[in-house]
Amino acid sequence: MSPHASQAHADDHDPGPAPESWWAKVVWQSLQACCALLPEADLGGPDPADRRFADPAWHSAPGYRLLLQGYLAWRHLVLAGADTAALPPRRREQARFVAQVLTEALAPPNVLPGNPTALRRAAASRGTSLVRGAMNFLDDLTRRAGRPAKMPPGSFRVGEDLATTPGRVVYRDDLMEVLQYEPRTEEVYRVPLLLVPAWVNKFYVYDLAPGRSLVEWAVRSGFTVFAVSQRDPEPHQTDLGLDEYFARVPLRALDVVQEITGSPRTHLVGVCAGGMLVASLAAWLTGGDRARVASLTLLVSALDYAPSEDESPWQDVEIKLLTRLLSNRDGLVDGKRIGLLFDLLRSRDTVWQPLVSGWLLGERPAPFDIGAWSEDGIDVPRVLFEQTLRIAAGNSLALGRLRIQERTIDLSSVTQDTFVVAAARDHIVPWEAVYRSARLLGGNTAFHLVPSGHVGSIISPPRPKAAYRTAPGGLPADPRQWLARSAPRGESWWTAWTRWLAPRSGPRIPRRGMGSADHPATDPAPGSYVRSRET
Repeated sequence: MSPHASQAHADDHDPGPAPESWWAKVVWQSLQACCALLPEADLGGPDPADRRFADPAWHSAPGYRLLLQGYLAWRHLVLAGADTAALPPRRREQARFVAQVLTEALAPPNVLPGNPTALRRAAASRGTSLVRGAMNFLDDLTRRAGRPAKMPPGSFRVGEDLATTPGRVVYRDDLMEVLQYEPRTEEVYRVPLLLVPAWVNKFYVYDLAPGRSLVEWAVRSGFTVFAVSQRDPEPHQTDLGLDEYFARVPLRALDVVQEITGSPRTHLVGVCAGGMLVASLAAWLTGGDRARVASLTLLVSALDYAPSEDESPWQDVEIKLLTRLLSNRDGLVDGKRIGLLFDLLRSRDTVWQPLVSGWLLGERPAPFDIGAWSEDGIDVPRVLFEQTLRIAAGNSLALGRLRIQERTIDLSSVTQDTFVVAAARDHIVPWEAVYRSARLLGGNTAFHLVPSGHVGSIISPPRPKAAYRTAPGGLPADPRQWLARSAPRGESWWTAWTRWLAPRSGPRIPRRGMGSADHPATDPAPGSYVRSRET
């Protein structure tokens, strides 16, 4: 048991600091009673990474130490209750999510009286920090409907600070733009790259900022790079489904790339849900156009959403209810609400720490390009969103039951080589799910585990601390076996990726021009569709 938990179990002859009021006695006795119910529990302490509890007062001041122990005991009971055998197995995941959100929301430092750092700063600044905090609160209320800002508003602008790699729009319709990036080498590989984003995010996670752009890295490595930039759907597109989206976005983009380059084969790259799209496209093309796909790159992408023995926690009525809760008045699933749902998966860092910094301490977190991108989501057609949830709930893609454009998607028929990246600290797509997904494909798969989170694993420019884990040979059924025999590599996966792509990309040829007669180059990248919201 931790030292703090031991303090809570102090014997009757040493009750700790003597309370000076009746309510303090009640709290103290209640804490002792609560801990008595958990004689074997190790309450531990707050997460060392949780900056809200970094103040020494939480361990040195009797009142705050008492408050901390009470919170830890209550949190332990709530989290343990979410794992109770009384709940059906398919409900435990939902209960864990609710318990985690609840315990993070009710942490004492989230309010001024329970935050010794904020009180000390208010006293030292003679209330100035509280005035700044009130102004930040009002700003968040008017600009962000009350969501605490993760950085000063207006810190980044798309096309100026983000998504700045030179290129041109070479195709545009009412759903997407296709961008072609200017070559930076005199010769390029014959086989081009097509980057496909998830349909809930904007494409420039691939082209974040100078020096942190996968697009920039690939162009400088001698590849002809194209990217899909999706448009915020219009209200009349709320009934757009997977069949139409598939035909009009990844399949049409592939047609554009191959017409411009004249290459019969293209490397497909997908991130998160975009990985599902490109893997499905490769499988869909096996009916006769298999050669159109040279290779796959899947970044933090799940194709297998649950182990086969698990029962899905989502039922059809719940999918409809969630879709309605996330939808706006136009009937589209609101990108901002989806972003809030993702934030709740790790609410300590994405909700409560920004609240404490902005509203209680009167300061804004430093600008961060990943944070700006994550706030810049797009809306999703309602039917497409519901279908995506049903694919996950029924695990139909992994089980070979998904049909798109009248063809059954069989992932085992994808015999092209695949480069897979998973993130060890991913809160959205656990790395084990990415691993299971990689095993579904029929070709040779190179699996890489990066020690980062969901988005941080994608943004991996070469630097001294860059690393990943990989292992020779195949992928055993148990991911723990793979992890046990894997070894760390002290380089960026970007370096490993371009080294892996090179022998699969054909000979080098003179650099290509921008666009073609059928698809002329028009507006400069990043185009107009990406600018639908301020970042």
